[in-house]
Amino acid sequence: MQPAIRTGALLDRVRADLGRPDASPQQLRTALAEVVPAAEELLAQVADLQGQLAQARTCPVTGLPTRSAWTAQAQDVLAAGPAAVLLADLDAFKPVNDRFGHAAGDAVLAAVGARLAEWAAAEGAVAGRLGGDEFAVALPDGPGLAARIARLHTLLTAPITYRELTLTVGASIGSARTAGLADATVSAALKQADAAMYQVKGRGRRGRRRTGIVPLRTPALLARVLPFRKAA
Repeated sequence: MQPAIRTGALLDRVRADLGRPDASPQQLRTALAEVVPAAEELLAQVADLQGQLAQARTCPVTGLPTRSAWTAQAQDVLAAGPAAVLLADLDAFKPVNDRFGHAAGDAVLAAVGARLAEWAAAEGAVAGRLGGDEFAVALPDGPGLAARIARLHTLLTAPITYRELTLTVGASIGSARTAGLADATVSAALKQADAAMYQVKGRGRRGRRRTGIVPLRTPALLARVLPFRKAA
């Protein structure tokens, strides 16, 4: 019998015993002695399930919320007032995996996740990993949004030390302000941010390069994998 069912049955019996005018104190103590361990087992199971749920809603590599968890948090940000949604994609991340292995790639993702979380905390924003090397942010809109995004870009593209290597990847960031959307939902904002991000990359979502669009990336965004030399 499941703990919840067993506990419920015991509680029903205790209630029945309490309602009996001829129930002795010993009978009541016996019934309660059975209920307490069952209730403790049920509470332990609930705590375990809560832990599993929290783990499922958190990316184990970056420590950021997963897509579903981030979406729920982003909805709260958008509901609070004018907001902006950012979509960031790491440029030339695949060569790091291909050349140095997935452990190196995970090190890059972990560093990006930590930097993104730090920036989001300072900005009153919520950040998450949507999957692969795509990250999303929802933050209250306000003056200086472009400068705030520029600071994020600087953080994400700073060199990352991994073993005896210095790994540097770029980042293309697209943004969407809910004030300019007919449908100010997380889904609609992500869609517009996605289009803006691929304009930054200079090509469409399917990989076709768009003509007439100047990439907003700087030379510092080009992925570099440099030997790391320890100081003498």
